Amino acid sequence: MLDLDLPAQAQAVRSVLAQHGPRAALAMLNDRTGFRFTALYKLDGGEMRAVHAYDRTSEYRTWLSAVPLESSFCRFAIEHGEFMTEHASADHRLARPYASLVESYYGHVLRNADGSPSGTFIHFDLEPRSIDAEEQEFLRELVPLFGEHLA
Repeated sequence: MLDLDLPAQAQAVRSVLAQHGPRAALAMLNDRTGFRFTALYKLDGGEMRAVHAYDRTSEYRTWLSAVPLESSFCRFAIEHGEFMTEHASADHRLARPYASLVESYYGHVLRNADGSPSGTFIHFDLEPRSIDAEEQEFLRELVPLFGEHLA
């Protein structure tokens, strides 16, 4: 097994975020997974609005731009701090309206200085995907850095 230097990888993400911005850092984090999309969504009233998105296939879809909060998996990430489903259409926790286009999702809430939710960092795909516990821990350390990029 490879000896991965996670602190060095975290520093590399921090450096890319500082020098090249959020889209480059999202691409870097996306490359660590099998997910097609990685994005920052801003909570705007009753909607989640895409502020920065990376599509691994470079076929960015207009439907990624805004989603009603109540129809979004981001709702669960905001409620619980973090949410994951590997296979939405087979996930017994989800009601039928959630079993549609997005099949897999990992989301982590972003917070304002006062602790209120400001948006989410998400990986998602149209196909079933998973994310391992080590990667989730890695993201828990880095996701808060993206909060200032929701403006």
